[in-house]
Amino acid sequence: MNQTYLDTARLLTQVAPLVFVDDTFALKGGTAINLFIRDMPRLSVDLDLVFPDHSLPRDEALARINEAIRQSAERLKTRGFQTHVLATVDAGETKLLVRRAGIEVKVEVNFVMRGTVYPVRSMALTPMARDTLLADLEIPVVSLEDVYGGKLVAAMDRQHPRDLFDVMQLFGDYALDKTWTRNYARHHD
Repeated sequence: MNQTYLDTARLLTQVAPLVFVDDTFALKGGTAINLFIRDMPRLSVDLDLVFPDHSLPRDEALARINEAIRQSAERLKTRGFQTHVLATVDAGETKLLVRRAGIEVKVEVNFVMRGTVYPVRSMALTPMARDTLLADLEIPVVSLEDVYGGKLVAAMDRQHPRDLFDVMQLFGDYALDKTWTRNYARHHD
């Protein structure tokens, strides 16, 4: 396995506990699939986050997201990580870059799609990820249905090979039914 990937994935396991300190965020996307659902079928080393609370108005949700990103950056700095918070005009601070020893991990919150269809659950690294990365980590992760609902949308929108690979694995393991259609529709809106 590529050493840079291993170093980045190990850094991710050090960063994640300082980002997931409460129920503000849950992990979604490729890293959820590749480190928490499947046994590392492909490389994925960023933290794609969702804000699970869909009950807050947009402005309040963005304020909470921005504050949580700022607090994460401060926690990481106090532990020797270099951090850089990136802001956008419409959403504020929703992206955080974390570096240590020349390795970087990106933490990014999807501020457009807030909430989940199914409850978030706490998940541990898969046994292979735990053994390969020499780490033990348990964090909030969106449901399998929410992860793959987002992946189906990404595959249709971007048509990037990594998304198509993830969807190919989904189709290899699960039959398409109303659950998947519902989640695709929810994530596609």
